[in-house]
Amino acid sequence: MLEITTKADALVKKYNMLSNGDFVVVGVSGGADSMALLAYLCQKKQEYDLRLLVANVEHGIRGEESISDTAFVENYCNENNIEFKSISIDAVNGAKQNNMSVEEYSRKVRYDFFRSFNPDKIATAHNLSDNVETLLFRLSRGTSIKGLCGIPPVRDNIIRPFLSVTGEEIRSACKNAGIEYRIDSTNADNKYSRNNIRNNIIPLFKTLNPSFEQSVSRLIESVSEDEAYLNDSANACFDDCFKNNCLSLSRLRSYSPSVIKRAILKYFELYGISLDENHLNGVFALVFNPGRLQIKGNTFAISDKKRLRTAVFEQKISFDELTVNKKVISREEFLIKYELLRKKFDFYCDYDKICGNISIRCRDEGDTISPANRNCTKTLKKLFNELRINVEDRDSIPLICDEKGVIGVYGYCIDERVSIDSDTVNVVLINIHLED
Repeated sequence: MLEITTKADALVKKYNMLSNGDFVVVGVSGGADSMALLAYLCQKKQEYDLRLLVANVEHGIRGEESISDTAFVENYCNENNIEFKSISIDAVNGAKQNNMSVEEYSRKVRYDFFRSFNPDKIATAHNLSDNVETLLFRLSRGTSIKGLCGIPPVRDNIIRPFLSVTGEEIRSACKNAGIEYRIDSTNADNKYSRNNIRNNIIPLFKTLNPSFEQSVSRLIESVSEDEAYLNDSANACFDDCFKNNCLSLSRLRSYSPSVIKRAILKYFELYGISLDENHLNGVFALVFNPGRLQIKGNTFAISDKKRLRTAVFEQKISFDELTVNKKVISREEFLIKYELLRKKFDFYCDYDKICGNISIRCRDEGDTISPANRNCTKTLKKLFNELRINVEDRDSIPLICDEKGVIGVYGYCIDERVSIDSDTVNVVLINIHLED
């Protein structure tokens, strides 16, 4: 155990994995890696005054073999006076019921079980060979720099003391130290991607470089340092650009593409949105070209000349969803009660200038209006731009129309054609309530 202990000690100290008095839950399956990890932590128990609890999950996949593995771990713990807890699950059916892969579901159950003891640390036996397999697996399917960082030595309270030690070194140490372990029969089945990588692909790389795993380890460390730097830069970029729930485009454009993309990811994470590569590239394009991009359902990314933001487009309102209160009074009464009526009603116009019936609707393509006292006619799109009304809110603004066209934008303006003047005799007042 001396060689792997030395490497594990260095990693534990480098990442401050253990503190005096820690309660450590150790995930132990009975395989060489986890049994060696348990032996290592038992060595460190007195040095760090550790409380150890072994947690084992029997996944219900390999029948009696799997049950026997759990019994093996329990017997070892009983013989060595180590706390032991285990659960049995039906990973295959559980995964189906939760619409997850077996591996994904099993991992979630394992860590939920580990966390249920409320430990200071959770120790898992991931090693360097596992890390190399993970990198190659991700590389084969496409990944980012973050994916090339592999398995981190520490994540939250999860520690991995053996991440600098190869699987071969662990098995050799077990043999030399007389540590018994179980062999999972499915490890030889190459229909599983990781087994294929472990049993076939990595040996081919080793024919080119016998120290292939150590070389990949150096790559992972280098890439992880670069990733950390880029993340720090992205956090600084985000803090610089984020204001009023938007990202300032003028500031954002001053950063490099890799930093901008990370800041975009951080921004969308605020709203619980995880962007895939296609959507990330689409949003990145919006930084330099104003427009909108549908992210999911009615959620969009929108950029204008100044800002990038998220927006949720609601369905257009309809007349059936509106409660419309209408009242007609004389011009004299209107002038007398103007201040009171202005608070109660959001739209009023010359009743006798209206052509036909009044209707309420949402905007249509090509709608125009001639705002009172402006001596011009413009599209509603241009008017909304001038009023700085968010695009996602425009379809929820009621338009008041007669049989000739739009006579008012509710809450904003009235058309010159029906405006009140010195010749007005009757005034119509309108108040609209959207139904919940």
